[in-house]
Amino acid sequence: MPRNKIFFAALILASVGCKKVEQTTPVRKDIVDAVFASGNIITQNQYAVTANAEGFLKDALVSEGDSVKQGQLLFNVINNVQQSQVANAAINYDYAKTKADLSAPQIQQYQIQIGQARQQAKTDSVNFGRYQRLIKTKAVAQADYERAQLQYQNDVSNVQQLEKQLEDLQNNLALNKENAKSQLTIQQQTNQYNSVFAVAPGRLLNVYKKVGDFVKRGEAIAYIGTGFLIIKLQITEDDIDRIKLGQNVLVSLNTEKDTVYKAVISKVYPYFDNVNQSFIAEATFLQLPPVLKSNTQLQANIIVGEKKAALIIPTLYLDKDGMVTLENGNKKIAVKTGIRNLEWTEILSGISEADVIVMPKTK
Repeated sequence: MPRNKIFFAALILASVGCKKVEQTTPVRKDIVDAVFASGNIITQNQYAVTANAEGFLKDALVSEGDSVKQGQLLFNVINNVQQSQVANAAINYDYAKTKADLSAPQIQQYQIQIGQARQQAKTDSVNFGRYQRLIKTKAVAQADYERAQLQYQNDVSNVQQLEKQLEDLQNNLALNKENAKSQLTIQQQTNQYNSVFAVAPGRLLNVYKKVGDFVKRGEAIAYIGTGFLIIKLQITEDDIDRIKLGQNVLVSLNTEKDTVYKAVISKVYPYFDNVNQSFIAEATFLQLPPVLKSNTQLQANIIVGEKKAALIIPTLYLDKDGMVTLENGNKKIAVKTGIRNLEWTEILSGISEADVIVMPKTK
């Protein structure tokens, strides 16, 4: 079985494994069937801290190993072009506010014109009233009366026109002011993209950029891990169907090769990882090692089955045709095998504990 390791009880190694003879007999021992997997330690959730704006890394307020809080400022990116755009937007907004103010020259000019037009309309109104009284007694000509009436009506129309022009001007200036304010807000918000914050609490695992480095929009600056540490395992295509939730795992960290830790399969991903060219499973430690760091490499054996009192022989006693040779008369017998690796093979049928077998002859 590709990459499988079969673990037998220590008693097997003592009684059979060290037996360097040309003949042997099958023995019954408890065996464990396991799938080998390599992997590494990861945090439960990991995310990349990316730049939202292009520029040079100005400040790095944290370093690897630091714990960070949600919303904490981590890095600052400087962008001179963006800062100029913010300054220009602020100038445009101040100018728009000045022009929209009631004391602005353009508005004041209209207000003066309206005042003059109203005063003229008031004067002509009095004059038209006088002509209205005189026309009743025919003291004035009809043409003079109509001329006075037209003058007053023109004055009223002029006042209304000037007031409408002032209203339109103020609306336009107010709209320009709001547009300028919106542009300033947009530029200020865009400028805030130069500040990089932590999306979720965790620990800073890696920082990929140094102060002074150029950073592109969307480029990863650092990596943050959140949650507890778990085991990420890479499983071959031949073995993935044998992996189930709840199976026990024996883990050996590359930093502690002589120590075996127990874990349990907690997740099996339902897809093939093209990057690692393997299927992925996760396991959770039953008891955490005293010192555990993210991305620590490891080797693991996933226990997929156990058998009590299985009949086993050294694999060397099985020939390429799946047969064993008996001691008496060199008779060959086909056997049905179960669990098998380079050292041991389980015998399901064909021979018993009473049979003595010899090493097959090599041609």
